[in-house]
Amino acid sequence: MSNKIVMNCKGNKHSFCLVYQAGIANVFEVEHCSPLAKERGETRLIHQGDFDWASAMAQGAAYAGAKVRTYACNKAGNIREIDWSEDLVNQPFSDKFRVIIGK
Repeated sequence: MSNKIVMNCKGNKHSFCLVYQAGIANVFEVEHCSPLAKERGETRLIHQGDFDWASAMAQGAAYAGAKVRTYACNKAGNIREIDWSEDLVNQPFSDKFRVIIGK
């Protein structure tokens, strides 16, 4: 038995958004990468945690051929259905952000 993981990235249609939210970070799987909730389509939270884990997940998705965009949202609670910001500079803890862009 092999421990090798094989990924088939050909035709990858997955899109992900890394969203920094104050002191935590989220990774969402979305139909379309957009800061606007109405343009994202179905949005599913797949990870919420510290900056390092979330950015590593987003970077892995980008390496696998997925479309990835990075946003911020300085609001409390569930941010799945609200608009996010493309301004990654004027946010709390922005000096710790890792901007991940794929495709």
